[in-house]
Amino acid sequence: MKKFIRNICALSLSGIMLMSGCSSVPESNFKYPEGYEVKAPVTETVIKENTSDFTGNTGNVTIEEGDTYAIISVKDFGAIKIKLFPEAAPYGVQNFIDLALSGYFDGKSIHRVMSDFMIQGGSLNGDGTGGNDSNGGSFRNEINTEMRHYYGALCYARAMGSNSCQFYIVNNKTAINDTALQYEAYIDYYKSMVEQYKSMQSEYDATSQEYAIIDMYIGYYNESISGLEAMLKTADGDVDAKYQSGGVPFLDGCYTVFGQTVEGFDVIDKISAVEVTTSANGEASQPAKEILIDKVVIMTA
Repeated sequence: MKKFIRNICALSLSGIMLMSGCSSVPESNFKYPEGYEVKAPVTETVIKENTSDFTGNTGNVTIEEGDTYAIISVKDFGAIKIKLFPEAAPYGVQNFIDLALSGYFDGKSIHRVMSDFMIQGGSLNGDGTGGNDSNGGSFRNEINTEMRHYYGALCYARAMGSNSCQFYIVNNKTAINDTALQYEAYIDYYKSMVEQYKSMQSEYDATSQEYAIIDMYIGYYNESISGLEAMLKTADGDVDAKYQSGGVPFLDGCYTVFGQTVEGFDVIDKISAVEVTTSANGEASQPAKEILIDKVVIMTA
């Protein structure tokens, strides 16, 4: 069994997986509208290929009257203002708002920093482990083809398809010239992973624990393939133009993007430039000095 787990980990780590400046921050003025219907957790990944006039963070993102936004205040670094997109990720946005209003994020750490990729925080134990059982606990992805991993995108970290309380913010500023090629390359990669896992699965009885674990990984990669294929259908010049400011398109369709930074890019850059050490899982991403979130405030414009 130990050898089996090592083989699984080796295959998984061969790809990149995400397991989850203002001078002052105002008090939250956010309230759910009267009669607001609390949304049930998403139990199956949703992939929405946009058919309305919703432009998500692919359009010109500004905060207009009535919009909901978050201010993530990071101790000694400053504040990041992020527009939230409930139309794209209804439950994901509700979950983030509820966590923020409850004070859950206060004092939590930014535990993972990778330059030209992302910064990640919000874990229960401060090291990337632990989840949150309130507000429905874990939930599945909400994918919208108008929400992409541009520089400054706010997204949920996931573990085999399930989201909870960990989030990440994209920090890559390198221009991407052809997103379609990236989507196609990762579709092919994930398909090859599915075949590898199916081959491994054939060695085990269908009722065994090993078979079930492998099945979970196959499901993860198949979901990623479906999401990337949906993104590929809508890849066009507008998407490439937005990726000229940076981002990580190979994560599109695989993770829930539910917000976009509008102010505080300098804060993201400062955090991204900190010295890092090797984390417990062997990745050079753990900040050498602790980075703490003061609080996350939810506002209505």
